Amino acid sequence: MYIDEATFRQIFHKFIYIECPDALEGLSDTLEIIDGATGVLAYCFCEDLVGTSFNLLASVKKAEDGKLEVGPRCSEKYARVRFNDVKDYEFEPVSEQDADLSEFDDVPNDIRDNLESADKKMTMLRELEMLDGGRNIELPDFVSVTVGKKGLLPEVVWVRTTDFGDNEFYGTLHNPPKQGFGLEAGQKVRYRAYDNEGEIMLILDSSMLN
Repeated sequence: MYIDEATFRQIFHKFIYIECPDALEGLSDTLEIIDGATGVLAYCFCEDLVGTSFNLLASVKKAEDGKLEVGPRCSEKYARVRFNDVKDYEFEPVSEQDADLSEFDDVPNDIRDNLESADKKMTMLRELEMLDGGRNIELPDFVSVTVGKKGLLPEVVWVRTTDFGDNEFYGTLHNPPKQGFGLEAGQKVRYRAYDNEGEIMLILDSSMLN
């Protein structure tokens, strides 16, 4: 599967193997490239205002039988690349492979403590699977929300979600609907989650519409 085709939960806070043999030469100043390397080991996380990022940890050789040989750990603590840098490469969750990652046990907590949001609500929102169906995988804090009003066609807008309450979510409207609805970019809005036969629908609060 290509990274651009993944769901947010398939990569978020996961160790993944990224197959990128063509990119290894350019990473030789950052990683020790082992003989026969075919890709890299990376850990995916989310940074405020930047979005989905990948911390490169080591070069990796994938054998014909699918087993992964992981090279020496990167000497640069935070060798980060962005979503656009790797979106066209294939990946595999390392949890599905027979690979010893004990050397990297400290990575998840270190990332959470030093690179992710200090705002606990933002952390909780990113962990909330209820919003996953509407997330932008590159910018996970942006969620697609449906706007509807009698007499007008429903439209989908992007909302940067920053807070939540009792089944309510709050954020900033990124793009106003083409039909207006009395909404403007940058406006503070709220939306709710509804269960529609097992599928979660995110719908803007109709009381906000003119």
